[in-house]
Amino acid sequence: MAFASEEGGLIFTKEDVKQTKHLDPSTADVNISFEDAKNKLILENPEVITESVHGELIDNENFGIIWRVSSKTANGRSISSGIDASNGDLLFVYDGSKKVRGNNNNINMDDALTIAEKYIQSRVSADMINEIELEDVNYKESDADGLPGTYFISYARIIRGIPSLSDGVILRVNAETGEISSYNKRWSMSGEEIALIDKEPSITDEEAIKILKEYMTSVPQIGEEKANTVKVMSSNLVWKENEDDKIHLAWWIKFVDSSFAEDEDHPASVWIDAHSGEILLIAYGRD
Repeated sequence: MAFASEEGGLIFTKEDVKQTKHLDPSTADVNISFEDAKNKLILENPEVITESVHGELIDNENFGIIWRVSSKTANGRSISSGIDASNGDLLFVYDGSKKVRGNNNNINMDDALTIAEKYIQSRVSADMINEIELEDVNYKESDADGLPGTYFISYARIIRGIPSLSDGVILRVNAETGEISSYNKRWSMSGEEIALIDKEPSITDEEAIKILKEYMTSVPQIGEEKANTVKVMSSNLVWKENEDDKIHLAWWIKFVDSSFAEDEDHPASVWIDAHSGEILLIAYGRD
């Protein structure tokens, strides 16, 4: 799924980062003005220093035409957001002013989930809420001194009973203050296109794993020896877009082989078309 960078600049996703085109607000056909987007940012954080608010109209391949609006806040930090230029929806926000220490008493995971759910309910439609499902929640201590821990919470968009690899909602919750430090919503997959795809796979996950091993055997840098040691961590069906935005029903297989440590936290992944058996993408980074 997508999420805003901490620098408030490029938009990163599980898919490839795509090009962003800058538009001229005086000639672009949009329903939301810069002032509208600015007010949306101020509503998100009243501590925004209004004199420092600036924005640009961009066409991003992940989000479409948006206002990217940024500002300084009263505590000297920065906030950046993306506002849909057609309807004013908040698509992402990264609020550096919320990455501050609280009382050093961490809220628990259930509290973080409640905070995230209330935040989402205030920002998306009831129809969208009915289409998302909790995907993951993790707590991470900060690597930097003086910064709080964070709960990372993700919700996947479920389409015809199968999760989208790219669509959904991701939030970060400050574990000491309970404030939302970042929010990101992506909702780009076409339900009409997916309706034309058979959601029952033509190949099983066992057959997909066999395709993976055959591929690994054919790659000199990997070879048959490692392919024969593949251990599957998980296999799930997902909707995945390829580079030309065509949607596939795919097996998402997480795996390790003999080159991975026994306690590996980051397994390799492969996405295989569940009808054709084509390998759409493999993430297998080894030294």
